[in-house]
Amino acid sequence: MIAFAPPADAKTVFYTLKIHEKSVNFTGKTVSALGINDQIPAPTIEATVGDTLEITVENTLDEDSSIHWHGILLPNDQDGVPYLTTQPIKAHSVFKYKFKVRHSGTYWYHSHSGLQEQRGIYGSLVFHPKAGERHVVDKDHVIVFSDWTDEDPDQVLANIKKDGDWYALKKGSVQSWDHVLANGFQAIKNRLNSSWTRMGPMDLSDVGYDAFLSNGKTESTLDGKSGQLVKLRLINAGASTYFNVEFAGDPMIVVASDGVDIEPIKVKRLRISMAETYDVLIKIPDGKSYELRATAQDGTGYSSTFIGSGEKVRAPDSPRPNLFLINHGGHDSGGMEHNGHVMDAKVDPSKMDHSRPEMRLPKIHKQKNVGLPTVKKKTIEYLTDYKNIKSLSNTSLPKGAPARVVTLDLTGNMERYVWSLNNKTLKEEDTILIRKGENVKFVLMNKTMMSHPMHLHGHFFRVLNGQGERSPLKHTVNVAPMETVEIEFEANEEKDWFFHCHNLYHLDSGMARFVSYEGTTQVTDKTREMLAHDPWYFRADLGVLSQMTMGKLRTSNTRNAFVAEFDYNYKKEYDVDLIYERSFTRFLDVYIGANIERAGSDEKQEGTAIIGFHYMLPLLIESDLRLDSRGKVRFGLGSNLQLSSRVKFDWMWNTNKEHRFGLSYEVTKNVVFTVGYDSDFKWGAGLRAIF
Repeated sequence: MIAFAPPADAKTVFYTLKIHEKSVNFTGKTVSALGINDQIPAPTIEATVGDTLEITVENTLDEDSSIHWHGILLPNDQDGVPYLTTQPIKAHSVFKYKFKVRHSGTYWYHSHSGLQEQRGIYGSLVFHPKAGERHVVDKDHVIVFSDWTDEDPDQVLANIKKDGDWYALKKGSVQSWDHVLANGFQAIKNRLNSSWTRMGPMDLSDVGYDAFLSNGKTESTLDGKSGQLVKLRLINAGASTYFNVEFAGDPMIVVASDGVDIEPIKVKRLRISMAETYDVLIKIPDGKSYELRATAQDGTGYSSTFIGSGEKVRAPDSPRPNLFLINHGGHDSGGMEHNGHVMDAKVDPSKMDHSRPEMRLPKIHKQKNVGLPTVKKKTIEYLTDYKNIKSLSNTSLPKGAPARVVTLDLTGNMERYVWSLNNKTLKEEDTILIRKGENVKFVLMNKTMMSHPMHLHGHFFRVLNGQGERSPLKHTVNVAPMETVEIEFEANEEKDWFFHCHNLYHLDSGMARFVSYEGTTQVTDKTREMLAHDPWYFRADLGVLSQMTMGKLRTSNTRNAFVAEFDYNYKKEYDVDLIYERSFTRFLDVYIGANIERAGSDEKQEGTAIIGFHYMLPLLIESDLRLDSRGKVRFGLGSNLQLSSRVKFDWMWNTNKEHRFGLSYEVTKNVVFTVGYDSDFKWGAGLRAIF
């Protein structure tokens, strides 16, 4: 187990944090945000190993709040996940956190209540080793990166629940066929391959942000003089943004990852996943102010921090990725076969990576490094993964301990915007049960077209990256699309700890589990009710055309939907479907309901019961097979093609000799101009409203 001996002269360090609403203007528009002590980000909390931190948090909001101490080993009841480990901080109340500082490094804290982190409740933690920092520097600065939207985050989530590509136009990342063709054969091949495997066009992010911030500003400055050695403690507090970080001077030297010292590596550009931290060393060049630029991975914007004084020297532009030329199905999945469930004690411990009796955090070396440390390997142009990260010391798990392997597919449905583990959301399956004293391995297999930064509370885990006994310790690990990552940890805690994707919108949509220790778990039905929620979202698409009116009203949660769809022309003819729909997989929905129609002004209204299913075919063609109460079977096909950033072509055909095709032009996300043909209602044009 992890052992720490607090120094005899340890002290208690006191902080008071006040959570409140505040007005901000990051974009030229004043909007409401949340802050702590009138700051975004919140104040940096500092302490030394062995100290006791006593932090009083006052919640002045009209809603519950919380603070989670990200990456920190502490008592379970101080972890700050409402209802799982710690009671929420009720509106207009005060809560006191108290815990010993057991390890040094760069960490951070944030709200774990709803989407409050996106609105501004986050700050940095700096814990110093008792013997002093390993690297002797002239300046030590914290830089907190974050993303900002002027929209209410709950509305952001509602928007992407309506349409997974809601923000693509805003970001300039619509995956349209005109751009596919413009990028040549490889782009066409990639699109056809992904469509054949029923994978829609992917993006690197879900949300269209209005600004990106460093220490709460789009452009900030840090003091420093020419020739000084500076430590930068980099923290990605973004809700759903990966950042590419680059310095305008010499390459950065990375000396710590997720708070733990590593063998130094030299890097030109560093990608930081949500919730990760890195410590880097830089030397300020002569006589100027050099930019540290943090660019959103999707290329939609950046923030700047200038270090030094004098004339500004800009960092290189981080090239915007060309998604059309990336083969998203080409990532190594490790060739591993699995059944998607927990496997118990069937792994031979002798074949696991063991060579010492206990796992400890790497020791702080008494010998200090003065000046830039020696780097053994050549400069890495762009660090995007973990294969070059190496611990300073042996991190192997205890020998001979029982072994448990937990295989977790990272799964999702972009069309419904549902994110899950093993195809089940937290609402549907909430617990991974482990036993104290085990060596636990998680095999994380990403089956989606998006990256997922996975965070385990209350533990450091080893990332099995090919470094053997010196595999690095982390608390957050990124899993790229179609990639497999293995992590392992010693089960040396008790009770329940959260494990989840740290993309805030993926977490809120279900990609999470409780890691519970058998015999001490405290998960209750109340826990499940408060954390494993499954809200309903509403979408309406109503059109008024020259020959008809049409519409689709839909309210849905993870698996269920109620849909009303109608066509009506000006001869009092109409066709209405009222159905309940149940989603079983990303490709299959089964439904039951009624069809009501009137074929002519002189005809009587007819109604039938219907049952059927929708199934997604290769090339993203949706099939529909239904049976009505008169015994009549109808089969149909349909799809849509994004021709350009704003123009879409859609078509539908069925065995009732009905067909429809049309072009739509997206004026805004809420207003669409449509022209098309319907076999029953003929040609027409008009407007659709989407909300």
